[in-house]
Amino acid sequence: MKLRRAGPHGKVKVQYITSFHTILESLKSGSLHGTLYVLDDVRRRGPRIKEILEEATRQNAEIIFVSEDKLHAMSPDQRGMVYEAESALQHSMSLESLCERAGGEARSLVLVLDHIEDPHNVGAILRSADAFGADAVIIPARRASPLTDAAARSSAGAVAWVPVIQVSNLKAAIDTLKSAGYWVYTADMTGKPVGDVRFNSKSIIILGNEGKGASKLLRNSADATVSIPMRGHVDSLNVSVSAAILMYEFGRANPS
Repeated sequence: MKLRRAGPHGKVKVQYITSFHTILESLKSGSLHGTLYVLDDVRRRGPRIKEILEEATRQNAEIIFVSEDKLHAMSPDQRGMVYEAESALQHSMSLESLCERAGGEARSLVLVLDHIEDPHNVGAILRSADAFGADAVIIPARRASPLTDAAARSSAGAVAWVPVIQVSNLKAAIDTLKSAGYWVYTADMTGKPVGDVRFNSKSIIILGNEGKGASKLLRNSADATVSIPMRGHVDSLNVSVSAAILMYEFGRANPS
C-alpha cells in the first residue's frame, strides 16, 4: 500500500490497497470510499477478483479497467487489482464517540496497543478483535506500526470492521476511558494468572511492545496486571496470540 500525502493545495490523502480481503470487506462495510482499478485482461481475472467486481457493482463503486503496467505503477504488490481509497485505512470513530457509545452498553472491550511495531502483529490482533467483538483498538500516532497493506492482509479484512483510533497520548486516552467507567488490565508476565481474574464488563486490555512490553506509565495506570500461565520451554507468547487469549477470557467473563 502506498500513501499519497496531502499537497500544498489540500488534496485528499489517498491509499493504494491491494489486499483482496480488505478490498472486499471495505466495500461490504462502506468504511472506505474510492476507485477500484482492475486489470483490463479478463482472461487473467481469478475468482476473487470477479467476486470483488460483483460486490463493487452492488455498492455502485467506481470501477476503472487499466493495464498491468498502470497497476504496477500504483503498487508493485498488486495481483490484478488496486483500490485507491480516499480516506485513511481506519474508521472515523473518535475517543469521545467511543465513550458515548459505551455509555449505553453493558459490555464493552477496548484494546490499547502500546507501540507494537510489527504490522503482521497489528493485523492479527485486529482479526481477533473482530472475532471476539472488541469495540475499538487504540494505537499511538508515533513509534508504532501504521495500518499498512501488510497489516490489512494479516487482518484478513477485519481492518474494515474494527474501529482503530489513533491518539497522540495513550495515557490520556486511557484516563478518558477510565472516567467513562472502564477498568484497565495490562498484559504482563508478572501479573495475576488470567484464570483468577474476572474482567469487568467494560474493560481495556493493554498489550505492550514486542520487546519491551507495556511502558511503566501505562502499567501504573492499570487496575490489574494479567498474565497467561505457560507450561512449555519458551518464556513468552507472540503478542497477537496473547491478545486472542485475553479477549477470549474477557468474553467468558462477560458473555454477550
